[in-house]
Amino acid sequence: MKRQRIFAFVKIQFKSLIKVPTALFIILILPVALILIFGFAFGSIYVEDYGWTSQSGYLFEFMVPGFIAISGLFMAIPVALSFSEDREQGLLKRVNTTPTTAAEFMVSHIISNMCMAIIQVAIIFILTFLMGGMRHITPVGIILSFVIMVIFTLSTIGFGLITATVSKSAKAAGGIVWIFLLPQQLLAANLYPLPPETQIVSMFMPLHYASDALTLLFYGVDLSNLRIWWDLIILIAFSLVLIIAGILLFKKYGRA
Repeated sequence: MKRQRIFAFVKIQFKSLIKVPTALFIILILPVALILIFGFAFGSIYVEDYGWTSQSGYLFEFMVPGFIAISGLFMAIPVALSFSEDREQGLLKRVNTTPTTAAEFMVSHIISNMCMAIIQVAIIFILTFLMGGMRHITPVGIILSFVIMVIFTLSTIGFGLITATVSKSAKAAGGIVWIFLLPQQLLAANLYPLPPETQIVSMFMPLHYASDALTLLFYGVDLSNLRIWWDLIILIAFSLVLIIAGILLFKKYGRA
């Protein structure tokens, strides 16, 4: 892969994301609105013996890790839409006539969207801190939580690329991507107790491991807890599998 070609496409993709109001709304405004709404709704509700740690505090503090993790899911939407629009506008056909490889094109999408994801995570973390949702987490825990969210968002971007590759239009991609998002929001966000059977199902979803790791860190659990690192390892595995699958699918279907 040639870095010059990759960064040329990164500039194109990044500019296209910035110019699309829908993408900016989904990536930046929607997650911020989610944190603000639930922060004001649950920020004054005090609970005792909450969750498996039996800690006491405001409900927003215990639910915010799940809200933060859910915000990372939204990256799949603009990725799927932008990639599908590239196909509809003929960009992919023009790429097919150049020496650019599928891997280079996919990597450029990943890098440009990861830049937006890092901005998204930074804004959400700052907002959560200002709203008092980080009272128990340590400074090192904040850094590790940021890393976990970036890795989780990478897996979400990977799925967005896969969705766009197998979709024939932007409208189809916008519908298919929700098949991935909704089950995770309902079953894997760690916002409320779930029956054992449902917990088993959620273990096949990357959001389960992101929200679980964030919950541990936000509860102030010691970093020596192996469960945190196990969640991180599984998230990395999800990211690698989804991105590799996206590149392979693009080679087979996306360049037609």
